[in-house]
Amino acid sequence: MESKEEKKQQILFIIWVNLFIGIYNLYVFSEMSSLFHLVIGILNIGVWVFFRNESIRMAVIDYRNR
Repeated sequence: MESKEEKKQQILFIIWVNLFIGIYNLYVFSEMSSLFHLVIGILNIGVWVFFRNESIRMAVIDYRNR
């Protein structure tokens, strides 16, 4: 079983990946004017915005461990 610290690091990595994917999707939107890429980019950046706070990340980890 993974420790709480390992889970915290994995979630932090996933959150940063979401930011980079979101920025890439916004770039693709600006090049292709694809509404799909705009929506996906906004959602990916939204995940980063709402989960960058450590207390929220820890609450998610605690909730999943129940």
